[in-house]
Amino acid sequence: MSIHLKNVRGAIASQVLTISGMHLSRLPPAYFSRQQNTLAHKSFVVGIETVEDTGERQRRNINLYVRTEVEIQFAFRLRPKDIYPTDYDLSLDLEGEVIAAVMGTYSGIQNEISIRFVRSSRAISDSIEYQITTLTFIVQHNLS
Repeated sequence: MSIHLKNVRGAIASQVLTISGMHLSRLPPAYFSRQQNTLAHKSFVVGIETVEDTGERQRRNINLYVRTEVEIQFAFRLRPKDIYPTDYDLSLDLEGEVIAAVMGTYSGIQNEISIRFVRSSRAISDSIEYQITTLTFIVQHNLS
C-alpha cells in the first residue's frame, strides 16, 4: 500500500494530539517560532523535511520505497519565576510523551510504515518566554 506524504504528516499530528493540552498551530512549519507573538503554550507543528529513496531494491507492485524525515516542533511556556528547573523539567517530560506518542501504533497504516526516532534539540526564545523543542524522526514507507 502506498502512502501520501500528507497522510504521514496527518497520522503523526493525530498521535501528538492525543497528549493532553497539545494543539496544532495554524502556522506552516517553516514559520513556527519565528515571531514571539505567534507562539502558544503546547502548540506544535509537524513538517515533512526531506524525502529520499532508501536505496533498497524496488519491490514488485510498489512505486517507490522512501525515507521521509519528519520534524515536530512544539512550544512550552517558561513562567518568569520558574524558568529553571521547574518548567524546564516539565518541558522535558512533555518531550518524552511526544516521542512515545509518535512511536506508538498507527491504526490503518501500522504495517505500512516504520518510524525511528533520530534526535531532539531545544532552543529558548530571546524573550525567555518559550522553549522550542524540535524532534526529528525517520519514517520509511511506500510513496504514492
